[in-house]
Amino acid sequence: MKVRIDFHGPFRVSTGRAAAGANDTVDDLDLLPASSLKGVMRASAALLLPERKELLDAVFGAARRPSRWHWSGATVQDVPVVTQRARIAIDPNTGAARKNHLLFAEEIWARTASFSVTRTGPLTADDERTHLTVLACAAAGVHALGADRRRGLGWVTCTPLDPPVDDELLARFEDLRSRDA
Repeated sequence: MKVRIDFHGPFRVSTGRAAAGANDTVDDLDLLPASSLKGVMRASAALLLPERKELLDAVFGAARRPSRWHWSGATVQDVPVVTQRARIAIDPNTGAARKNHLLFAEEIWARTASFSVTRTGPLTADDERTHLTVLACAAAGVHALGADRRRGLGWVTCTPLDPPVDDELLARFEDLRSRDA
């Protein structure tokens, strides 16, 4: 499965480490890691299929039951630009900036990226179609990724390219949604 990501602004997937001049940094070699992509797709699938936990576990894996799919990290198509953003905390009593609460965080500006999800384990033909249906709809349902999604970062459009989200795939998805768990 192949997915294109169109960015509508900057994004950040933090390393959890500080560096000179930045409290929150990104990994220049892995700007959008596979684990982040899998996480936002699983969250999207959980919103789309709230009554189908067993299907989500089959597609994305569960404790002691690995997924039969492998996510690649995203490859940015253009030259990404890493910039910094400053953020402060506001004291609720005074309405002024709180002392010692200035944060500098790196963020990435890019236009498009792509990633793939590849089958790594055996599946019947019907199970593979079902899994691809869930994966494609979950990818299409992702509209934000990375850190500070509620603060204006990481807004995206994800477009599954193979398989595409067409009328046939949507009909299969609606059939999955209507089945009993």
